[in-house]
Amino acid sequence: MKKISVFLLVFLNSILVVSAQEDARKQADRYNRLAKDNEAKVDERSIRDSVLYYNAIYNVVNYSLKSDEFDRMPNRRNKVQPKLEEDNKMRLNRLYPILIDAGKYLAKQDNTRSQGIDALNLYLSARKSPLLVGSVDESGVASYYLAYYYLKAKDYKHADQYANEALKYDETAKAAADVKAECMYEQMTCEIDSVKYLAVLKHLYNTDPTNEKYFSWIMRFYQKPTAKFNLEDFVDGRLEENANSPIPWILKGEIAMHAERWEEAVDAYKQADELDPTRIPLIYNIGVCLNQLGMQMRDSVMAQKKKGEIVSETLYTRFFAEARNYLERVRAKDPRRNKVDWVGPLYMDYTILDDKIKANELEPMLETK
Repeated sequence: MKKISVFLLVFLNSILVVSAQEDARKQADRYNRLAKDNEAKVDERSIRDSVLYYNAIYNVVNYSLKSDEFDRMPNRRNKVQPKLEEDNKMRLNRLYPILIDAGKYLAKQDNTRSQGIDALNLYLSARKSPLLVGSVDESGVASYYLAYYYLKAKDYKHADQYANEALKYDETAKAAADVKAECMYEQMTCEIDSVKYLAVLKHLYNTDPTNEKYFSWIMRFYQKPTAKFNLEDFVDGRLEENANSPIPWILKGEIAMHAERWEEAVDAYKQADELDPTRIPLIYNIGVCLNQLGMQMRDSVMAQKKKGEIVSETLYTRFFAEARNYLERVRAKDPRRNKVDWVGPLYMDYTILDDKIKANELEPMLETK
């Protein structure tokens, strides 16, 4: 009886194995047909909608990978003898590179972002296929765009994860480092986080001190309600290394301006303006700081006059006159106020300097921005 039972089990098991092998073959053939159908849609160029076109390419790659997966399952002799390898290989090598374009295009729109992310992830999955050995590897590019779009979606965990992958490739390392820095900034919760972020930021700035993006990040960090970690020392160090760059001078001016050290801010901004006289916000800030200096001096003059002292009004009007000159430069460069709204500060200068004609010209513009 035992012998019969063992024989029966072996027999049933062999039937199950054969059934599984036949099922795998059917699945391989089924996915192969689906891949061919979608490939035909791509080749016929009958799809004029970009979303449908990229979805068809996604399907070709996805179905080809699934077909190959079942195609490589061992037969009853436990040997792997794929029958559809050439078909799947040709399709994959031809169309899988387009997944990056698909990902970039689809991820730009909120309503198709998940499809774009799926396309980029499929590219990375496809790279593991033996059918793509020796083909051009753009995994760094795919990883970077995944990091970038996860960052836009405020999914900092996945953004950082894919940025780490993109860091491994020379062509995407720098951009990936930027994404990691952004993730660090958004997730700062304590002093230790801030110290780490500033260390990364200083490194990025040192590698490319002319990059205004890093300059703006440093300024953003400074404006964040966290400890400042001797940022002024950092700026002074940059000035010692390269006093001919306007960027550290602008940063020095920003720090002084936020601290309401108006004279120091004006001096720093003027240095930057001499090095690069094209920066509209910079020229505007000089005018604003001069106005603040003028206001302080005017208060001082008024206080002295109340005491009966004889004081010349030119002690403060000279600041407003100089501010007017800078703000008129801004007006000439940015008449539509696309960069900064210069009307209010300039109107104040004209009013204090008793230039009624020019003040009247600006009055209609005070409430139109």
